[in-house]
Parts: sequence; structure tokens; C-alpha cells
Amino acid sequence: MMLILRQSLLSLLALLLVSLSGTAQADSSPIGVALDQRVIDLTNTLDAGTTQRLKNQLAALEQRKGAQVAVLLVPSTGDASIEDYANQLFRAWKLGRKDVNDGILLVVAKDDHTLRIEVGYGLEGIVTDLLAHRIIEEHMTPAFRQGDFAGGIQQGVNDLTVLVDGGDLPALARPGVSAQAVAVLLAFIFGGVGGVLIAAGKLHWRRALIAAVAATVLLAIYGGGRDWPVYLLVLPLTLLIGGATFGALWLARTVFYGVLGLLAYIVGLLGVDQYVSVNFIHWLAWPVGALVVLGFYWVLLMIMKDAWKTRRAGFVARLLAALAVYVAAGLVAGAGRDGWLVAFPIASFVALFIFAKARGGSGSSSSSRGSSSNGSSSGGGGSSGGGGASGSW
Repeated sequence: MMLILRQSLLSLLALLLVSLSGTAQADSSPIGVALDQRVIDLTNTLDAGTTQRLKNQLAALEQRKGAQVAVLLVPSTGDASIEDYANQLFRAWKLGRKDVNDGILLVVAKDDHTLRIEVGYGLEGIVTDLLAHRIIEEHMTPAFRQGDFAGGIQQGVNDLTVLVDGGDLPALARPGVSAQAVAVLLAFIFGGVGGVLIAAGKLHWRRALIAAVAATVLLAIYGGGRDWPVYLLVLPLTLLIGGATFGALWLARTVFYGVLGLLAYIVGLLGVDQYVSVNFIHWLAWPVGALVVLGFYWVLLMIMKDAWKTRRAGFVARLLAALAVYVAAGLVAGAGRDGWLVAFPIASFVALFIFAKARGGSGSSSSSRGSSSNGSSSGGGGSSGGGGASGSW
């Protein structure tokens, strides 16, 4: 027991040391600040509007060209020169894309009256030492001498943006689809086709089993890589899910063709996105929302139709109850015509439950989920040979 406890304590200690080591490595910059934004002002010189405008400008530049530009304002570089300070910080922050090294760091030491434009290897032919020196001497330091730090930094960023935009840099790599994701997607599609064929009586289960084994082996070889044993478990499950889903949908032909239409629509959007930027949230949310609304009212009408056939007196009573709910909701909502429009979906939901109860059934609800993402400006570059220029005012 003591041996197990001792080993556990040693393991926890080792994990703690690794964590501390990783933290120290991540925070190895001279100022002890991580690059979590494109403009960092430790002197409280720039107002919020200027800072946000610079961030937006540099973010747009990175999206266009891939180059990463960061701006830092510090009170002083301490005992280090502005050149050493900027070079250490540039390497610690790893500015620029990996293997391209297209990063630029603009450092202003306000109390020292010094500044530096540190340029990565990949941009030294575009932002040359002479051009960086001219930006500092002709546009930035004159503004700094007059106390206009925001204007000087903005002018310097503008000049750097023009130079980078005019440079010949490697194109941005579009996010590709991994072979593993393609293998899983193909397994789902094959499973869906097999499920439909089985449900339609066109494929015997024994042949389907043989085809599933063959598809699993081939897809595991294609997309599994070193993890192919794991995909020998994942792919059959994906085939089963695809087969069960589309086999069940085949039994409800209207829903089946509706799902196929939606999938075809999504594939079309992906194709268009290769040539024109598509807002998927806009082009998917509205059509899907419209289909959900139409489906809801279609179900409501079918339930009301059954209620009318079953018992007309009960149908009239329930219809009057739904109308009463509509009037009450409209009066509570108020605000004229908009209030009555808001009351309509409320009364529709109530009517669904009223008429569904008449059939002895219950309504069903659906839920949707969304996602968000955020970006980061850190890269894999950080290689600078000291190119750039320094200045003072």
C-alpha cells in the first residue's frame, strides 16, 4: 500500500514539474506576456478605438496575405537594447507562418524614446532595412516628437501593410479535409446506400455483410494510417449508423427525399464556396428554419384533418379553443399588428397539443445546436536574423 502511495505521489510531482516547465516555456518572452492579441499596450497610451482599429487592420492583412504583424508598447526595455529586446520577443512569440517566417514586430519603448521594426526572414526582401528605417525616420518619430503616438503607430502600420500587400508571399493554405474524415464520411455514405437497398429488398443481408467487411478494410487502409486498428472498430459502427438511419428514412419516403434534397443543397453550397465565399450560417439556417416551420404546419394540418374525420363536433370545439388562445395571446402581446403576428405561432403550438390529445398522441420537439469558434494570431514562425530598423526621438 505504501509503495502504491509513494508511486502515486511521485507521478503527481512529475506531472506538476512538466506543467511548470510547459508554463515557463510558453511564457519565455522578455515581458512575460503571451501573444494573445495583435496589439498590446502596456503603457496605456492608445485609446480603445485606435487599438481596435489596428487589430482589425492587422487581422485583415493576415487573412489576405498570411503575414503576422504585432505591435507592442512597453515603458522600457530595461538593461537590454531595443534590438536585442525585439529579437528575443520575436522569437519567443514565433511570429509568422512556419517555414515562411513572414512576421513583423513593431516595438515602442516609450520611456526610452526608442522603437524597432523587427522583420522575419521571409519578409526581409519586401520590408528591407532601408524601407523600415524610412518608415521610422520619416513617418513615426516625427509624430512621436509631437506626442502623437497613436498617429505615428497608425502611420507605421499603414506603411507596413502597403509593403506586405505588395509583396509576393506564398498563398494561404486552405484548410484541407483529412483522410480519416473522408474515410468516416464514405463509410456513412456506403452504409446509407446499403441500408436503403436492404430496406427496399434489393440487397440480401449476407451480401451486405460481405460488402461492409470489404469497405471497412479498404477504408481503414486508406484513412487509418498508423491508427488503422482503431478504424476497424469505428468504421463498422459508422456503416451501421448510416444504414440504420437511411434504411429507416426509406420507410417514410417524403422525409427520405427531403433529407436527400437537404444534403444535395449542402453539397452545392460547398461547391460554390470553392469559388465564392459563402456564409453557411445564413444559407443553411434560413432554409432549414423554413423547412422546420413548413413541416410543423404540415403535421398540424394532418392532425386536424384526422380530428375532423373522427369527430366533427370535437374538431369545432378544439378549433374554437385554439382561436381563443390566439385572441388572448394577441391581446396580451399588444403592439398592434406585430402582436397578432407573434400570437399566431403561440396559438399554433397550443393547437398542436389540443388536436394531438384528441388522437391520444403527443407532440414531439426537436432541438438544434450551434457552434462558435475563435481565432488566434500565433504562428509557427519566429525566425528573424535581426533584419529591420531601429530609431529614437
